[in-house]
Amino acid sequence: MRNRIKTPFKAVLFSLCVVLTMVGAAHPIEQSKVPELPLPDGSGDTPEIAVELYPVPGVVSADKLKLSSLRGKVVLLDMFLSTCPHCQDHAPHIVALNNKYKQRGLVIVGMATDDKHNSASAKNVAKYINKAKINYPVGQVSYDVIAFFGDPKNSGVPQMVLFGPDGKMAFRETGWDEALSKRLTQSIEEQLDKLPTVKPGSKASAKPAKEKAKLG
Repeated sequence: MRNRIKTPFKAVLFSLCVVLTMVGAAHPIEQSKVPELPLPDGSGDTPEIAVELYPVPGVVSADKLKLSSLRGKVVLLDMFLSTCPHCQDHAPHIVALNNKYKQRGLVIVGMATDDKHNSASAKNVAKYINKAKINYPVGQVSYDVIAFFGDPKNSGVPQMVLFGPDGKMAFRETGWDEALSKRLTQSIEEQLDKLPTVKPGSKASAKPAKEKAKLG
């Protein structure tokens, strides 16, 4: 099961559970139109996007997170719906990725498609966070996040979007199964290998870039 995100031309997002027959479907992105995280100076094609954050036990964060602050890092945006069983099943795997790769530089931000300003929905997100023992920031999906980074051909969740240290999208897929997990892990490792490395007594130097990962 996957869930589809309905994004009307309003600030409030509504989520609808639907049964789909495919899991882990991917749609290639045109290389000339690869989405990018916002630049701090606002000079890029993507405008600044600030997402509202949920309280996460043990995670110190402000009320909002500017996505431009994530440029230069390997970033995974994990879109989910708190009441979606498929999302609930995949959440511990995302936590495991955070535990495994955080020290190497991976930054994960959960993106709830629930309505943060609805008390019942907010409580469901809190339950989701606690049950999965999420230990990274969780924000509220906004229209801009969906418009600039969501798969235009597949609005299902869970949907994972990975950005490399150059700020460009390197991976995007919807659903969750073992094969997708392996593809995501491989893409994370490829992007982490592009981060600068620092040797004792020397300045940071970038590792040679590997062959560009295919975009999902």
